[in-house]
Amino acid sequence: MIISNKYVTIEFHNTPKSISKFLGQFESKLEKFRTFFHIEEIFAEVSFLTQLEIKDVNKQFRDKDKPTNVLAFPSEQPKKIINKCHGEVLICAEILIQESLEQGKSLDDHFSHLLFHSLLHLIGYMHDKEEDAIFMEKKETNFLNSIGIDNPYK
Repeated sequence: MIISNKYVTIEFHNTPKSISKFLGQFESKLEKFRTFFHIEEIFAEVSFLTQLEIKDVNKQFRDKDKPTNVLAFPSEQPKKIINKCHGEVLICAEILIQESLEQGKSLDDHFSHLLFHSLLHLIGYMHDKEEDAIFMEKKETNFLNSIGIDNPYK
């Protein structure tokens, strides 16, 4: 599936049915995200991987030998926050679904949170340092609240 308009192109690959059923309504959230963060354009590929596949990528690029829920790879690593969002996002559908059940969140809300969190990485937001994490989390939760998603960190 592809979501595409004048400012946004996101290609989804290997999307599970449980997620593809609400992607049609996702375009309006993307536009709100783009406006909220003053992003000129978004071009991203989002691929859904198995736990084994994402574990291999996590080991290769982050030297962490375990599966994770999501990985984001900007086309170019921004040195500061920028207004163009280009890159690739890898999501483990199994972990996404498991986390949404364990945390009592709707799959739509949890997917939205992880994808928007990843897109923030593509424009330069980081959380390696505590002050950066606090800044990113505040911006992220303010945006999520604006689209009706409760703070995912509480």
